[in-house]
Amino acid sequence: MTGQSRRIDEILQDRMQTIQAIAAANTTQLRLTQKASGLMVLDMKDDRNGVEHGNHDTAQARNQAALETNMARIDRLQQALARLDDELEAAVKEEGA
Repeated sequence: MTGQSRRIDEILQDRMQTIQAIAAANTTQLRLTQKASGLMVLDMKDDRNGVEHGNHDTAQARNQAALETNMARIDRLQQALARLDDELEAAVKEEGA
C-alpha cells in the first residue's frame, strides 16, 4: 500500500458510520411522512366538518420543507456511501496487488 491510501478498516469504519446516518435519516423521513399523512387526515376531517383549517397550512409547509431537506441529506449520504464503496474497492485491489 502507498502512504496515500487509507487502510481498509478505516474505510469500513467510515462506511458503517455512513450507513448508520442513512438509517437515521430514513427513520426521520418515515416520521415526517407519517406526520404529513396525519395533517392531511386532519384537513379532510375539518373539510367534512366545515371547519376552517388554515392553521394546518403552516404545519404542512414546515413539514414539507423538512421532508425535502431530509431527502437531500439522504441523497448526499448515499453519494458518500458510493464514494466509500469505490474507495474500498480500490483499496482491496491495491492490497491484493
